[in-house]
Amino acid sequence: MMKAEKIQKILKKGLKVTLQNKALCFLPGDRRPKKTVENTLLGKIQDVLKKYGRFYYFLIYGFSPVLPSPVWIKKRSELINAYGEDKVILNLGSGPMHMGGRTDIINVDVFAYHEVDIVADVTDLPIEDNQVDLIINTGLLEHVDDPKKVIQEMTRVVRGGGKVVCYVPFMVPFHAAPYDYYRWTILGAQKLFSEFYHIEIGIGSGPTSGMLYVLQEWLSILLSFGSKTLHDILFLALMVITAPIKMLDMLMVKLPYAEKIASGFYVIGEKRLSL
Repeated sequence: MMKAEKIQKILKKGLKVTLQNKALCFLPGDRRPKKTVENTLLGKIQDVLKKYGRFYYFLIYGFSPVLPSPVWIKKRSELINAYGEDKVILNLGSGPMHMGGRTDIINVDVFAYHEVDIVADVTDLPIEDNQVDLIINTGLLEHVDDPKKVIQEMTRVVRGGGKVVCYVPFMVPFHAAPYDYYRWTILGAQKLFSEFYHIEIGIGSGPTSGMLYVLQEWLSILLSFGSKTLHDILFLALMVITAPIKMLDMLMVKLPYAEKIASGFYVIGEKRLSL
């Protein structure tokens, strides 16, 4: 089944929809990507780079202070590969990317990037109940003002026996996209995803990533002398200069107590089968 057919099959009927950047838009106004992050020099650079999705994520993976743990990458890849192209997979808060190179995955975001299929509010998805086999959600929940409502929407649209695989931050500085509200410990993540069962939580990015991200911000604040522009220039320079340090997490994630200052956690949960 073609992706366009899958989308039409799972959508609620009778909703008002427009077409923006080839995406089905269920939100009012112009949802083309602009001011998707803070209105700063760094934010403006990000907005430009996000127009070139592959190049943007290449830079993120290379120079971001956060290194995804091998376990998290492996588990996410295994879950995606376990569902063929005939299954319905949603990537909520996808941004301008194709997850794992799979163009059959339905991308959902609040901005109409070229890679996005559905523009919608993740707390009110235009999707019928029990239609989705797998939901991917990476670094979104901290940016919504009601993450529990997002979890409830995931529970509603995913089939019984279907799964969610998510990443939530713990030790990271403020990063608005365009807002930033929450952080979670392991216990907090367990409570947040309590509607699912067979919950597995592990380190998604390690303590070096947590330390490095904070250190880059600390040095940028200290040396910018109150200038927001200088802060952003310093932060970008420090990202490039100190990026190799994050490789220490290849070892650190294996050590006891690494979760105490981990940068973030992955969460895998399964929806209960209906009785």
